[in-house]
Amino acid sequence: MSEVSLRMKPRTLLTLAVVALLMASGTAIGAVTGSPDFDATFVDNTVTPGEETTLDVVLVNSGTVDSGSTSQGIQNSEVTTARGTTVKVNDGDAPITVTTSKQAVGSVPEGKTSPISFDISVDDDASPGDYTVPVIIEYEYTSYISENDGARDEKTATERVELELEIDDDAAFDVVSVDSGARVDSVGTVAVTVENTGDEPAREASVTLESTNPELTVGSDTSSSRFIDTWEAGEQRTLRYRVGASGDARAEPYQFDLQVDFDDTDGVRKSTSASSLGITPAREQTFSVRGVDSDVAIGDSGTYNVTLHNDGPVTVRDATVSLRSQSSEIAFGESNSAEQYIGTWEPGETRIVSVDASASEDASVRGYAISATVGYNDPEGDSGVDDGIALGIRPEPEQSFELGDVESTLQAGDDGTLEASLTNTGDRTVRNVVLNWESSHDNISPKETQYAVGDLESGESATVSFDADVSDNANAGPRQFDFVATYRNSEDDRRESDTLEIRQSVDGSADEFIVETTNASVNVGGSSTLEMTITNDAGQRLTDIEAKLFAESPISVSDDQAYVDSLDQGESTTIEFGISASGAAMTKSYPVSVDFQYEEPDGDTPVSDTYRLPVSVTNSGGGSSPLTAIIGVALVAALAIGGYFRFR
Repeated sequence: MSEVSLRMKPRTLLTLAVVALLMASGTAIGAVTGSPDFDATFVDNTVTPGEETTLDVVLVNSGTVDSGSTSQGIQNSEVTTARGTTVKVNDGDAPITVTTSKQAVGSVPEGKTSPISFDISVDDDASPGDYTVPVIIEYEYTSYISENDGARDEKTATERVELELEIDDDAAFDVVSVDSGARVDSVGTVAVTVENTGDEPAREASVTLESTNPELTVGSDTSSSRFIDTWEAGEQRTLRYRVGASGDARAEPYQFDLQVDFDDTDGVRKSTSASSLGITPAREQTFSVRGVDSDVAIGDSGTYNVTLHNDGPVTVRDATVSLRSQSSEIAFGESNSAEQYIGTWEPGETRIVSVDASASEDASVRGYAISATVGYNDPEGDSGVDDGIALGIRPEPEQSFELGDVESTLQAGDDGTLEASLTNTGDRTVRNVVLNWESSHDNISPKETQYAVGDLESGESATVSFDADVSDNANAGPRQFDFVATYRNSEDDRRESDTLEIRQSVDGSADEFIVETTNASVNVGGSSTLEMTITNDAGQRLTDIEAKLFAESPISVSDDQAYVDSLDQGESTTIEFGISASGAAMTKSYPVSVDFQYEEPDGDTPVSDTYRLPVSVTNSGGGSSPLTAIIGVALVAALAIGGYFRFR
């Protein structure tokens, strides 16, 4: 049933008067007259008590043409088209509340419109029955078009169409609550609690949840259904669906539709209108780096510590952290990756991952990329992974040492000491440092080849020294000495440094004594006492000095040893030896040799170099020398033989 109210404009009245006069005078004119003619209907006019649903209204414009056009230039449809159309649904006598205000539809030509939706809520205590709901339609239209001069007459109209709304006491369903376990870039369980708010039970019910957004899925598709055999009135059921959200989804509400298909008490299959509900996926489960610490040095291994934070939103179980090096110069053990088991990890909790890492000799002091991945199981047992964690490692400079402040007392034919300062020039503390003598010299022999230094902090120095014997054959001059420092790193692994080289001179042999003869002559065929003065020139007090004299024919030694209890530096004393010259000795100087064994303050008892001294053979009694006597005897013999033959 439709009621129409019309309001005429002054121009309309003038036009009608002119038309009336022309008709009265018998003059015929051409004109198009007519109007829209509306009816309306609900797509589904059945609701249930307590239901919140949508009433979809369809307008039907059948149009009325009172006089049509006699020419092609005028369209009859112009007078049947409603313009600026609005639609409003009132409560009427129905126990409902319409929550959608007036809807603008625009131009409506002859025919029907698409459904126009109005949200309503039905009172919980609404009685079943039929009710009248008014639909108010307002619009403008052209009621008259002159074919002579194209003059038009415009009108506004309001139509009221009363529609029947049925409140049914069959089963009806309302969403009570939604508990979402869905997360971005994951799959979670969404629990939807639905109540049968109707007065009758529902049987063979199929409850379908459907996603209206491609970024979210239900099950493996856009929708999924759950089956309920019997659903009593007033009963609540919780239905669980697996809802997945892509990595492009956001932590904001997404619309889903819930529809229930069921058999009523008469066995008739019915469907409820789709109810909209919002599901908000939680943000993506992530982890972040809170700190990185490393004592890995170039050419060495150490510990690489990464502090990771569970940013949430869920507690994960059986978590495993994997680290992977992006460079061949950084390794974890014998591989480019390492893995550590974490276990249960709550949101807001930090965990430290410690792995052994090493930097090759070819590495440099710069940042190297490391990628981290956290694999886990979420509270529902689904596996997940966060593989977007980037971090790095910066190797420390290679551990190094330096030898300086070198001093030496090395001297040919003597014991000496090589002393230096060993400095830790690296950036970290090293433990159990030992400096090893690595040089090989024919004439220099260290008494010990290792010097235990102990722990050295960065920049700390320690004095090291090596005692060595230098042979008499050693030549004076510079030598290169090689050392290697061994130490333990932070992993308690034994490491060794590069070769440490120093240059130091070895002094030539030095006489411990100044030896001078005070009586060094002997007669041919005679004996004498050889007196010599010895002076301590060793630079230190010498004790238990034993002197021994050596000679060769024609000089012989009858007393070859002498003893001096001690001599201070620069102190002198005279010692004596017994010598003799054979009768065949000639009157000239012959060499004799003397050396000394003595005790130094440190207890060593070295033997000195051999000192060569001249001994003069003289003929202080006036006799001729043996050679002269031999020549004289030979001459006498020759004269005697010559006289014998002459006087014969």
